[in-house]
Amino acid sequence: MSKQFSPELANKSCWPKLAVFVGLALFSNVLGAQANKKTIDSDSGIAFSSAVVDQYRIHFAYAGDRDKPGIIFLHGTPGSWPAFEKYLANKSLQEDYFMVSVDRLGWGKSRIGLATGGASRRHAKTTSAFLLQARSIASVMRLYPAKKWLLVGHSLGSSIAPKIALLEDNKVAGMLLLSGSLDPRLGKPRWYNQIAGTLLVKWMLPRALKFSNDEIMGLQEELRHLESELATRKLAAEVVIMQGLKDRLVSPQNTSYVMKNWPRSFKNLRSIALPDAGHFLPWEQSELVIETIRQFKF
Repeated sequence: MSKQFSPELANKSCWPKLAVFVGLALFSNVLGAQANKKTIDSDSGIAFSSAVVDQYRIHFAYAGDRDKPGIIFLHGTPGSWPAFEKYLANKSLQEDYFMVSVDRLGWGKSRIGLATGGASRRHAKTTSAFLLQARSIASVMRLYPAKKWLLVGHSLGSSIAPKIALLEDNKVAGMLLLSGSLDPRLGKPRWYNQIAGTLLVKWMLPRALKFSNDEIMGLQEELRHLESELATRKLAAEVVIMQGLKDRLVSPQNTSYVMKNWPRSFKNLRSIALPDAGHFLPWEQSELVIETIRQFKF
């Protein structure tokens, strides 16, 4: 059980993490506004489409050669598809891959409940968050039925990616998991998440921060379910874990957990530790991320 808030927990080392968390939410508001205003740019090669799962519509951007192997980028929390816009606009990647960057359900234009009313919101609350997210990504995959996919996830996107592989083992050829929270024992909400989840505080928060906090509050339980499912399966996907050792939001110890527990679930597993890197690998280590993407054979 998570510790309750106390003055001892609110030490100086916690405040930078809180500042980053709030900053991410504010940054997400900017990204979300940008995403909602995005139009097709013929020079970038990026276009937009959507897929449907249950009563939800998942919005995504895409670019590249439809006849080439597929990559699906999964943003963290908060976030939206422009988190990976740099990759979709990369002309070299466009020549060799078909790339998709989604607005995960609840983010950007993939809203939960806003268009379909109360029934949609009730359905979301009674459905596993990871399962619903994974099924929404699977609905995108079904638009391109012959394609094999590499999943590139960041932060919570990395946490969700294995659930997609469990659902679509025959379609997921690989996973590149960046700064992923994957160990249930390390997925506990922090003290500031507990505060943000109280009714008194929650009503004052912007939508992005509220939804992000909801995702984090449910993370540990979702990771426990994921751990149980992976223990009974052997999946075909090749997996690479990339983790910055100076990450202040996701513990680098997650890599140790994966390397100890996942070999029985995946046939090919390796890790890349970056001694001087932090949490924001998609932006700060983009050259290495692209280099690693190109090492996958599918």
